[in-house]
Amino acid sequence: MRRLLLPFLWLGKVLHWLRLTVLNLLTLAILILIIVAIVQHFSHPQIHVAKNSVLWVEPRGSLVYSKSNSWQDRLLQKIHPTQEHVLLRHLVASIDHAAKDPNIRVLALDLREFGGGSLTQLLDVAHALQRFRAQGKLIYAYAPEYSTGSYVLAAQANEVFLPELGMALITPFSSDSLYFKGLLDKIGVDVYAFRQGKYKSAVEPLTRTDMSPAAQEENRAWLATWWQSYTSAVDQGRGFSADTLQNYASHLPELLQKSQGNAAQLALKQKLITQIGDREDFRDAIAKAVGQKPKKLQRIGWQRYYASFAAQRPERGPEIAVVPIDGMLVPGDIEQPGVVAAEATVRQLDRLRHEPQVKAVILQVNSPGGDVNAANAIRRAIERLRRAGKPVVVSMGTLGASGAYWLSTAADRIYAEPTTIAADIGVFVLVPNFSGLLQKIGVGYSGVSSIPHSPSLSPYAPLGKPEQKALQAVVDHLYTHFVGLVAKARHLPFAQAEKDAQGRAWSGVDAKRLGLVDGLGGMAEAEQAVAQLAHLRSGHYHLVYLPRPESESSFAQLRSWALASFGFSLPLGSGGEALTQAQLLLQYSRPYGIFAYLPVNPRLS
Repeated sequence: MRRLLLPFLWLGKVLHWLRLTVLNLLTLAILILIIVAIVQHFSHPQIHVAKNSVLWVEPRGSLVYSKSNSWQDRLLQKIHPTQEHVLLRHLVASIDHAAKDPNIRVLALDLREFGGGSLTQLLDVAHALQRFRAQGKLIYAYAPEYSTGSYVLAAQANEVFLPELGMALITPFSSDSLYFKGLLDKIGVDVYAFRQGKYKSAVEPLTRTDMSPAAQEENRAWLATWWQSYTSAVDQGRGFSADTLQNYASHLPELLQKSQGNAAQLALKQKLITQIGDREDFRDAIAKAVGQKPKKLQRIGWQRYYASFAAQRPERGPEIAVVPIDGMLVPGDIEQPGVVAAEATVRQLDRLRHEPQVKAVILQVNSPGGDVNAANAIRRAIERLRRAGKPVVVSMGTLGASGAYWLSTAADRIYAEPTTIAADIGVFVLVPNFSGLLQKIGVGYSGVSSIPHSPSLSPYAPLGKPEQKALQAVVDHLYTHFVGLVAKARHLPFAQAEKDAQGRAWSGVDAKRLGLVDGLGGMAEAEQAVAQLAHLRSGHYHLVYLPRPESESSFAQLRSWALASFGFSLPLGSGGEALTQAQLLLQYSRPYGIFAYLPVNPRLS
């Protein structure tokens, strides 16, 4: 019998040792990755910038305002690479530093793998390119094809290359979304929406089949500001009128027909580009400009170039901390892509109160809002900072809307870019009702209560009229509270604040006109203001950019890793974004969360 079992015993031993070998190799690989990440984090190699170099700007991925700086996230990125991102401030700092660097003569803008960004982000880069060119230096741009987003960067170049089969696909701005009411009706799901504010359109994707007239009016207003800002930036780079670009974007199909489909020749004729040529032609032209051979071109990548000057640690002394508020505001301490966990953010802000070297704080806000309680918790942390004698100034990026504006009202001052989508002062509650779906699939729902005929607050049964009136009363109360916060913080009469509220999103230009923000500008203006409030002289302090707040819970970190590693991908574009936003809203409604939130997807690719 033992002889019969002998092959299986040997097989068991082989499998046992094989399992141990695999586990040991996996452990060794993880340890090596951790060691490499730690070495990279703490090592700052000297990087030499050769004379007559070309700064090669080849952004891979989309622009972002902030990233997590934890070694866990860097390790996760190495193990499970996701979409690459370009940290906006690093890119802008590299271009600005190169503008004053005598070793850099030419900037090569290679946009083959650029993933775009919001208009506000793109204009930040475009303005940096303008500053570079204003120093008498040259910019060369290339892409296999130009989108609306990438072209505003290419337009700042002296020479713009496009292959003979390429295309400049520039289209007018639009705001669109998917609307799910028809689908929800078919599957038997109702969504009760209680809102306050004529223009509060966040609930519409779940309660309508199309965009309401009020939402259309609201969106057209900020889209007009966006288009004017975009055409102005392109005009400054290329030197043709806004009407020329407007005509090209509006009549592109007809223009392509007249040019017999030769999109590259059309772009050249319309002066959108200066040269028809491939990447080799682009490289050769740059080499000729600096008097070098193409194969021996002295070039340095923008990220390596950034490391060459950013590695110099600033002297110790007074600090202005820059805290990111980047994503949808949610309660709790769970990290997820695209969200701001309130507890982690509050913990980060409260820590700054007790750090003596931190004299002031800038909140770098890029958020559509979110959960009211999350917004209020962060707002109270800002108030504690100010009571501790540390001024707080808000710098709004792409979005500073709804709940993000709620928390911003606690700051000493608020700055917004002209193209920021700001304010959106309104509140809503979403309550899903799955009773129709349960009935369709044959699932019953019933039960008893400790008090007969007590109110039912279950997502598996319809809401009664008393419950509906009660939730609307809560929304009305919170809306009045929100308007009151704005009126007090902005020194406006309540009636005026309510008139400007109504859940309407305003461009930064309009927000400034209405007194909802203090000034137009970005981080530079916010820094100047907060330094003045903290009585800090220029050159006697330094900015410290803090990473995205991290959870203290190991379980929460593992959960965020799992979401990033195994979460399914949604299609790109407004459709996928709308579905993502609807999922987040329903997920965090619990099911009765109260939101101050604006559902927009302002990214241009």
